[in-house]
Order: sequence, then C-alpha cells, then structure tokens
Amino acid sequence: METVKLKIPGMKSAHCQMTVTSALENLGASLKSIAPTEAEIELTNGLTKSAVIHAIEKAGYSVSN
Repeated sequence: METVKLKIPGMKSAHCQMTVTSALENLGASLKSIAPTEAEIELTNGLTKSAVIHAIEKAGYSVSN
C-alpha cells in the first residue's frame, strides 16, 4: 500500500475539500487527510496516482505535483 500527498492549490474552502473528498470516495480511494491545498491518499486495490489525479481534475481542480 502506497500513500501519496498531492498539492491541490485551488482547494481552499470546506466546500472545495468536500467536492474533492466525494470525487475520491467515488473512485474508491482511501483519504488519509485533507486540508486546504493538499490531500493525502492511500493507494489500495490497484488504484494508481494518475487515476487519483484524473478524478481530482475531473472534479475541477488542478494538481501541482
């Protein structure tokens, strides 16, 4: 199991964090922590970093790393 920490510059409000959390949960990702401008996600069940980034971008947020 791998954990990735992603910078999400546009995710500043609680509403933004909720939107990203929902997108990750729909993907089946395990969210370890979320804070303004960053999230820490566990990659389980064959989930890849690129799939997580794609889900976040599809929700309307850019990932800077």
